[in-house]
Amino acid sequence: MNTFFKTFFASLLAIFVSGILFFIFSLFVFAGLLSVLSSSGSHSQRGSGNLQPHSILHIDLAQPITDKPVENALALFDYSALSFRNQTTLLDAVSRIELAAADPGIDGIYLEMPLALPTTLSTLYELRQALSDFRESGKFIISYADVYSQGSYYLATVSDQIYLHPQGGLSWEGLSANVLFYKGLLDKLGIRVDLIRHGRFKGAGEPLILDRLSDENRQQLTSITHSTWDYLCQEIARARELSPDSLQAYADRLAVATPLDALRLGFVDSLLYRDQLRDRLNLLSHNTDDETDPHLIPLADYRGSEAVRRRTLSADLLGDPNSDHEIALVYASGDIVDAGDRDEQIVGNTLAETLGEIRRDPDIHAVVLRVNSPGGSALASEIIWREVRLLHESDKPVIVSMGDYAASGGYYLSCGADYILTAPTTLTGSIGVFGLVVNLQEGASRHLGITSDGVRTAPGADMGNPFRPLSPAERLYIQNGVDSVYTRFIDIVAQGRRLGIDTVDTLAGGRVWTGLQATENHLADATGSLRDAIRLAVQQAGLSESDYTLRQYPEPEEPTFVTLLGSLSGSIVTRLGLRSGTPAAGSRQLDRELEHLRPLLPESGIRADMPFTLEWQY
Repeated sequence: MNTFFKTFFASLLAIFVSGILFFIFSLFVFAGLLSVLSSSGSHSQRGSGNLQPHSILHIDLAQPITDKPVENALALFDYSALSFRNQTTLLDAVSRIELAAADPGIDGIYLEMPLALPTTLSTLYELRQALSDFRESGKFIISYADVYSQGSYYLATVSDQIYLHPQGGLSWEGLSANVLFYKGLLDKLGIRVDLIRHGRFKGAGEPLILDRLSDENRQQLTSITHSTWDYLCQEIARARELSPDSLQAYADRLAVATPLDALRLGFVDSLLYRDQLRDRLNLLSHNTDDETDPHLIPLADYRGSEAVRRRTLSADLLGDPNSDHEIALVYASGDIVDAGDRDEQIVGNTLAETLGEIRRDPDIHAVVLRVNSPGGSALASEIIWREVRLLHESDKPVIVSMGDYAASGGYYLSCGADYILTAPTTLTGSIGVFGLVVNLQEGASRHLGITSDGVRTAPGADMGNPFRPLSPAERLYIQNGVDSVYTRFIDIVAQGRRLGIDTVDTLAGGRVWTGLQATENHLADATGSLRDAIRLAVQQAGLSESDYTLRQYPEPEEPTFVTLLGSLSGSIVTRLGLRSGTPAAGSRQLDRELEHLRPLLPESGIRADMPFTLEWQY
């Protein structure tokens, strides 16, 4: 009994002390939040208030530009630094660049390129389009880097002048794309995978059953890589007054080995140290005081003055907040799932419900659907497609704007729209379907001594049991389901794109296309940016350029005391590791690594996924 009471009171004391520590920690966090909110509020006011004359908009590409806004403001809070990370979306960036073009306080733009570029090619395309229009204002754009990657150099070529550190570097060796294969590992583990698909190009799952690219996958991967590379060469050649053939020759010979090579071959205009860059910026912004630094306004802080905003409403993508006419911008980003986290994934019924609410809202006149997805659940894709089609039939124009990916299920849900605009480097198409079934029987028995046995009322009652192989009848059953979904996929593409069934079938088979190729074969209407899609939606809705307001779904949430108070307690519990299932800090890197494998792992249901997880080496 004495032992019981000792244990009981020791546990009670531990709970009491933990509660006090938690309370003290909460006070510190609240104090930090209040301090940050106060400073961020005043900082925001400085950014949107009076600009000093001859200011320069500073776009530091080391700061990520996200496609979709973060719905929960607390997700932007860095607990280790007790400060908020800046959230700059693509829409924010493009709107502010347009605003700066009309702002008399802004003399030009300084693009600073990092060593590692946390921005995708399709985002770079959108920024480059906005910067190209900015140049028409007569204001300057210059770029500087210690080292240019091929992606950052592509963006830099929109500049009037490109500067490079004298001991830096410029990569120019062409594009590459590689796929990892896991069949050898699975063989060692005694794991067998059945891949059941429709479409010879539908290579999703091939890394689990092959040890190298299939002929079909090699063909399509070669095609989209060369299409993207040719586009980059043509755009760079046009901007730098070089020929695409010479750019290809320089890559073939690895001719750009030193900064002097980059200067000699016309890639850059000058080699400058940062102090010399400072002097050049002062000269360009007419700053005659050599003792002062140029006045740089970070992109995340820039808002422009109220006077400028009033004068440029017609050029502001966000529109007029006082207008009664609304355009909905709906983000569909991530893997398409039947159930999951709507902040990280596209949840079929959740997004469909949002689209249904928009359809019934009389104040919303058109919809821009921003799709950034490699695909996922075929059922969830169908559910979303249905709501997109109903929007179309309700006389609310639907414009799809494709980001980095709009493939397989991402293309499926896009086909109900009135127009599809794609970036030249978007990966789209992949009209195909597959299913995966894993057999762990051999590996579990040989390595772990695990076996399985049971009873069933019919031969296929435990179909999909990972401890036995599929029977021929079960494989045929799954194949019929895959074929049925593929036929449906072909039908909705033919209907939405106004193409013949046979024509769609020749473009399908799971084949992936770049945005340029998709436009040429009529799977998309045109290449264009998100802002092009918004303007097209305004036009199709019969509204004027200055008489609309843009409503985003999800709506970006500013970090205010009220929003933080509502979610702080649960977040603190999670961060402290007090909630069951919370990953330790050391496991987060592993989570990120496993995320690359996630699209290849078997899941329930028939899937419409990209045939590979592709990351350009640019």
